[in-house]
Amino acid sequence: MKIIQLFQYKDSISRKMPFFEEENQLNSLNDLMAFNLMNTEKVTEFIIEIEDDFAFEDAKQEELLMMCKNAKESIDHYFNTVLDDYTLNR
Repeated sequence: MKIIQLFQYKDSISRKMPFFEEENQLNSLNDLMAFNLMNTEKVTEFIIEIEDDFAFEDAKQEELLMMCKNAKESIDHYFNTVLDDYTLNR
């Protein structure tokens, strides 16, 4: 068995984090509350234990979704997608 990370962004699941700027990541509840939720995007990271011979490329979307549902752990990452005065004055 081995541990992998999968990332879900909207309806897609990938092995890599979507391309959001690291400086736009919201790291605390205060950061999240400072922005209008309409200006944020959520990426969920799933920590999954799989068989050693698992091939991501051969897995169907439904199988990946089921693996994510049964993940040992998940972490939500939020990103600001629109710069406003708050961001510019930080």
